[in-house]
Amino acid sequence: MKKIETSKALRDIAFEAIKNAILNYELLPGQAIYERDLSEKLGISRTPIRESLSLLEREKWVISKPRVGTFINEITEENVEEVMEIRMIFDRFSLEKICGNITLEQIKILEDFIEEQEKNKNNLQKFIELDREFHSQIVLFAKNERLEKWFEEIGDQIRWFGLKAITKKSRIEETISEHKEIIKALKSQDINQLLIASNNHVGNTKNVIINQLRGNPNEERD
Repeated sequence: MKKIETSKALRDIAFEAIKNAILNYELLPGQAIYERDLSEKLGISRTPIRESLSLLEREKWVISKPRVGTFINEITEENVEEVMEIRMIFDRFSLEKICGNITLEQIKILEDFIEEQEKNKNNLQKFIELDREFHSQIVLFAKNERLEKWFEEIGDQIRWFGLKAITKKSRIEETISEHKEIIKALKSQDINQLLIASNNHVGNTKNVIINQLRGNPNEERD
């Protein structure tokens, strides 16, 4: 984490800096964190640090244990199941709405994301950012502002989980292949195949993450 040099509210800047450190696995799930250490690293007083930690706890990025300390929240199977169920609902709604209405220009935008992913197979941070942008773009095509807001709220969670998924090397190639299947179904305007491709993609991602959590990265779940 870099020291903060800005006139923006220090609480908000500290919040973003700490959350980004969590997302990038600079701060690891289950790791204890201390106001004094964060204050020194970010170059600000402990008051905005304390306020930012309260916000992070509200969003379930950290957990405070009385008389014990503050810790980065764990990635649990329950969390993964919940977030992926929500994502599947969002994806289904968006894809059903745009299937049959998507333009060639919009398809080209999605294909460009895949092309960039293929160029960034060795850059996991960039790869997962492109993955999020691919799915965010589909939501944007659906033109539903509330859906966009809700998807944005879980987007960081998906990115956090996603980095764990692509530590399995084959998952990078699988992700690209699954994205191509989604685009193929969009081009053919085949709603049934589109939903199958989307559900397979989300389901496969969920299974890989859960197997990573269980210490069985090469196993597939039923």
